[in-house]
Amino acid sequence: MKKELEIMLEVDENGDFNIEVFNGDGKNCVEATKNLEDVLGVVNNRKFKPEYRQQNVKNVNRLRN
Repeated sequence: MKKELEIMLEVDENGDFNIEVFNGDGKNCVEATKNLEDVLGVVNNRKFKPEYRQQNVKNVNRLRN
């Protein structure tokens, strides 16, 4: 059973924000936060968790089999 996607949003006293996605993989994290990012403003820095890259590797391996 796949876990439900969770999004954590933190906003500091300067109005800078951090969005973190849990239980996501690959592109679905970026897609899930797009509307939040559009509303909150410019994204200055984006860090991808290892899960983002691992999903992409799995997809490539599947295509080769």
